[in-house]
This record gives sequence, C-alpha cells and structure tokens, in this order.
Amino acid sequence: MYEKEIMMKQILFTLSAATALLLVGCGGGSSSTSSETVGYFVDAPVQNIDYDCLDDNTTDVTGEKGAFSCTHMNHVRFRIGQLILGEIDTLPNDGNVLPQDLLGVPREGYITDPEVTAMAQLLQSLDVDKTTVEIEISDSVKSIFNKAEHFRADDLIEYANEAGVTLIAPTTAQAHLRETLQTLQQTAGNSGNGKHANGQSLSFDFLNLPLSTLTPELKDALAHMGNEERLAYDVYTNLYNYHKEESGIEIFQLSNIANNSEATHVQTVQALVQRYNLDDTNISVVDPAIVEENNLSNTIAFEAMPSGVYDIPAIQELYTMLYEKGIASQQAALEVGCMVEVVDVEDLDRYIEMAQESNASDVVEAFTNLRSGSYNHYWSFDRGLKNLGVEEGCCALEPALGYEWCHPDFPQNQRGNH
Repeated sequence: MYEKEIMMKQILFTLSAATALLLVGCGGGSSSTSSETVGYFVDAPVQNIDYDCLDDNTTDVTGEKGAFSCTHMNHVRFRIGQLILGEIDTLPNDGNVLPQDLLGVPREGYITDPEVTAMAQLLQSLDVDKTTVEIEISDSVKSIFNKAEHFRADDLIEYANEAGVTLIAPTTAQAHLRETLQTLQQTAGNSGNGKHANGQSLSFDFLNLPLSTLTPELKDALAHMGNEERLAYDVYTNLYNYHKEESGIEIFQLSNIANNSEATHVQTVQALVQRYNLDDTNISVVDPAIVEENNLSNTIAFEAMPSGVYDIPAIQELYTMLYEKGIASQQAALEVGCMVEVVDVEDLDRYIEMAQESNASDVVEAFTNLRSGSYNHYWSFDRGLKNLGVEEGCCALEPALGYEWCHPDFPQNQRGNH
C-alpha cells in the first residue's frame, strides 16, 4: 500500500511540475493561451486551501494537485480559513510553493526547522482521509479557523484542538516533507550548479567545506557579524513586543523575520566561531570586560545571552539608537528594519570580498547565505512601509550614519519573509 501511495504521488508531482514549467518557462511566465499563471501548493498537493492574489484583489481555493492561479503571481497569500500560513513575493521557477517558501527559508536544510515542521504537521494532520498522498482541507475545518492571525508554531497544539484532530508526529511530518522535496527534485532535475530550479541552495552545509586559514581580520569579521546578526534578532523582537504591549499593534515583519531567519543567522555565525574555536583572546574587536560581565560566551546559545547587550561597543551604540528610533511608531519600526538590513549587506559585501581573497570558502558560503537573507528582509520592510502609505518605502529614509538607505539594486528574486 505504501509503495502504491508513493507511485501515485510521483505521478501527481510529475504532472504538476511539468505543467508548471510549461506555464512559467519562457517569456514573462504566463501561457500563450491564458493571462493567468498556474502554480501548485504542495506538501503533497494541498487541495481546497484558501489563497489571495493580493495584486489582483481576488480570492480562491486551490484545486487538484494544489493548483492556484493569479494574473500576477506577485504577493500570493495562503490561508486555512482566516489562519494565514504565509505568502510569496514571486512564484518559484519550478512552479511549486512549499511550507519553506511561505516561511522564507531555503527548502533544503530547513525541514527540521520548528516553524516548517509545525506547518507540515498541521497540513498533514488536517487531511480529510489521512493518507497525505494528496492533502485535502475540508470546508468545515476551515470554518473553525475564523480568527485572522498568522500561523505560529507555538500555537500548533491549540490549532489541533480547535480542529479536533490528532497531530502527526514531528518526525513523520518531516519525513513526508523530505520525500516531497526529493520527488520534486527528481522530477525537475538539478541545473548542475548545486541549486534547485528556483535558485535556492541545494545543500547549505558550509561545515562540509575544508577548514580555512583565518586572518586576524576574518576572525574579527566573524565576531562582528555574530554581534550584528544578534542585534537584528534583538531589535526586531524587542520592537515587536514593545508595539504589541503599548498599542496592540503586531508588526509581523519584525517577529517573522526575527524568529524564522535572524535566529538561524546567529546560529550560522556561531557555528563558524565554534568551528575555529574562537574567543575574546584571539578576536580584537570585542571588549573582554563586557564578555565577562554579561557571560557572553561564544559557546552558549544566543537565546541565553542578555538581549540588547553586545561585546562590540559600536554594535551596542547602534542597537541603542535603532531601538530608540523604532519605538516611536509602526512606521519608524519598519524603517529600522530597512536600516539594519542595509548595514548588514554592506558589512557582508566587505567581509565576503575579504574571505574570497583569503580563499576561506566556508566563510564565503556562510556570509553569502546571510546576505541573501538580508536582501529578502529589506524588501519585506520596504513593502511593509508601502502598505502603510509610504509610497517610496525604504527610499523615503534620509541618508544617515554614512549610509544610503535606498537600494533598488538589491535583488528581489529571493524568498522573502513576511
């Protein structure tokens, strides 16, 4: 029975991927016989899930094989009733949308991410016939989720209780999603350059790359980016909490980017720091007194580090300035997001070039991945400002601190966080 289900799934995916590639292949991404582009929402194909074509101002439900279509595939949001799972900025080149795409993380290497796992658990657990060969969400289940809110892994048990279902085990959900991804890869094929058709890293595992000889400047770069990525997590989290508590406004760009990306970014730099056994004795930019006073060990989880406290004085000053600016208003908080990501990109540009000159391939790989995330985040904050009526988005910010905040040159074809 299990082999039969797998065979059925492969047939479904072959058909969906082939159709999607025909529709989004050459030209602007639409077919010659229709003004609408077709995509597929999958963790196995997901049928009867709600989606909103935000640029078209239309709403519909996914059909067979998880098919959805919009005249414009920019800004498509997916929902179970009123429970917002997430949205995409652009349709991936392979025509498929997975939970990872909605959560703004690479498909490969993030299947065990708590948010990805939780979303896969919910989708698979809500399947009408529980086979998960093709997931179908019933109208009665959708009607239960009648509160407009964004999906949160922390609320998974509450979702299951509301729907009256028993949750599939995390490992089962992960195995199913991994199998789905492998099937898509086999169907679409790889381009030969280590990437999926949608440009995401096929395997982001820089620890498999050879050890590099780090110059003192590169060691300082690791220390700086570890602090800077933690600043992003802290300032986004603290501004989200401030506005929620003070005015009841939930700025979801802040919480989603902090929890879905910045936490991983911090861990990425920490993995490099631990790989080279670095501490404040061989890094010159940190303040050993601050390290000792606040227990800022390089080997402890960043969640255990005091929020808003850093061992590099310049980062400490930057955090204080950004937080004080961001508490002024919702617009100011989104503007802080633009500023953080520009600073990140410019620092990463410099450090990537430095690592390339030293042939430090693992540092180049890790920092390039971080920079792609910063591009995503910048455009998410830009769109957030535009949704508030700030027509120029991040470009409305006046230059300050030696930075230009307007960057139409940043790539927009990465997976965004919302």
